[in-house]
Amino acid sequence: MMGPYGLGLPGIRFSTGMPSRKGTLSAPASATVTMSALEKAMIAIIEAFHQYSGKEGDKHKLKKSELKELINNELPHFLGEIKDQETVDKVMETLDADGDAECDFQEFVAFIAMVTSACHEFFEHE
Repeated sequence: MMGPYGLGLPGIRFSTGMPSRKGTLSAPASATVTMSALEKAMIAIIEAFHQYSGKEGDKHKLKKSELKELINNELPHFLGEIKDQETVDKVMETLDADGDAECDFQEFVAFIAMVTSACHEFFEHE
């Protein structure tokens, strides 16, 4: 079954209702269900991507300048501020799996997973 964002996960059925930006989900029985912290975090990741993507072109991809702005504004405590173009180029080269010089949502999620994993390792040893 295909879920949100075209994901095909065997044996997993996605809810028919999608969450609103307020963090609630309309349940089939018309009751309102509050989303979990993880579900809210997933929505925040999606919204952060789309807040910066498409300012300079394709609304479904981040150009280097958009990625730099996103990192500097949304991840300043985890990654610090990127000031030089060489660092932006290296980050994009690492993320750009399909070689189009832009970062699509799947590449962005892989980046978030890498940063999250590094943070987990850091806090695990603290």
